[in-house]
Amino acid sequence: MTSSRGCSASLIVIALTGLCATAVNGAEIHVARADHQERRYSVGVDAQVSTSQADVLRLLTDYSHLGRLNPSIKTSEILLQRTPRDLRVRTVTKVCVWVFCKRLLQVQDVTESDDGALTAVVIPELSDFRYGYARVRVWPEPAGTRVLLSGELEPDFWIPPFIGPWMIKRKLLDEALLTIGNLERVAPLPALPHNSAPSDEPTSADSPP
Repeated sequence: MTSSRGCSASLIVIALTGLCATAVNGAEIHVARADHQERRYSVGVDAQVSTSQADVLRLLTDYSHLGRLNPSIKTSEILLQRTPRDLRVRTVTKVCVWVFCKRLLQVQDVTESDDGALTAVVIPELSDFRYGYARVRVWPEPAGTRVLLSGELEPDFWIPPFIGPWMIKRKLLDEALLTIGNLERVAPLPALPHNSAPSDEPTSADSPP
């Protein structure tokens, strides 16, 4: 990660200040922050990518191949499609914080709005989280697409005492920045059939095309 304004681009500084504009895989990060209050963790990122709005939305709504944007996602599939823009999505993610690794299940109701916003709400009884909410807004700008991401999670699983809130905040922010940065890396790759099939072994954006 390199700084675009001469300030430190370490995740430590980003998590503490949320003010340093940086470049991640070509994406310009204006604001990136992670917070913790009681049992809930929240993350927020304001970024700009050179990818078109159409390509950003295409990648974010390809629920069968979300692992292309983040290799931590091992399985992603549509469980239910009420309408073309109202779906239930299941993901299995392998997350490691230091030496602690865990496979996490999330089942979310996802809604796509006409204004380019995506909203996802976790179904607690089907997930490893007591609560979860995420919203992504995208809109075109002269140099590409603005991406505004916010989310909040409350784990429903045991976390070792040596894994403190700071380490979890850092990991959440790391994963969010990786996903946004990969929007630029994946867009030029050969397109997969949109929502074609469950993706048990996703193609990572870090792998050669």
